[in-house]
Amino acid sequence: FITATDTSVGKTTVAAGLVGFLRKQGVDVGVMKPVASGAIECDSGKLISQDAEMLVKFSGSTDPWEWINPYCLATSVTPSLAARIEGVAIHFDRIKSAYDEIAKKHDFVVVEGAGGAMSPVFENLVVVDMIRALDLPALIVSRSALGTINHTLMTDECLRTRQIPVLGFFLNRFPKNPNLAESTNAEIIASVGGLAHLGSIPEMGDL
Repeated sequence: FITATDTSVGKTTVAAGLVGFLRKQGVDVGVMKPVASGAIECDSGKLISQDAEMLVKFSGSTDPWEWINPYCLATSVTPSLAARIEGVAIHFDRIKSAYDEIAKKHDFVVVEGAGGAMSPVFENLVVVDMIRALDLPALIVSRSALGTINHTLMTDECLRTRQIPVLGFFLNRFPKNPNLAESTNAEIIASVGGLAHLGSIPEMGDL
């Protein structure tokens, strides 16, 4: 499960990169974006999540869209608020059923969250509850800038408190010429939190 310290940190970029890597290794990988907000309307009038679309592109998945992205919302706010605005009730059973179908078909599944680890999905359901209920290990995507030590360690503690295994973290949008904080953040996070630093992904602009 790909989660993050905040919104717009780069979960989709990391998830798509991981999916593409696995596919090149010959792994049959399924993808899922359980809940998406800020979707766009395509020519047919159907709402499409650009995040889910990218995951499908990199995985080559032909699974039904209702499995890959069970809930697709137009309003660009946290999913729980978007669902309230649009009159949509989000049910975890539907998400779990879709995940189970994907897991049956593939050797490996990459699931991307929405916003940060504590972002509300619906009413009292937050992202970490979904990770726990799906019984998946988590990978954290963090910013490279000042402040990320606190945000990453808090996210890690939040996950571990709920007995969610944490595989490690990526620093995303790492600058070409890092300042002192940016050049030492990963080392400090790994040292203080005992977290595996899986890599620093360079700033590549808007993809």
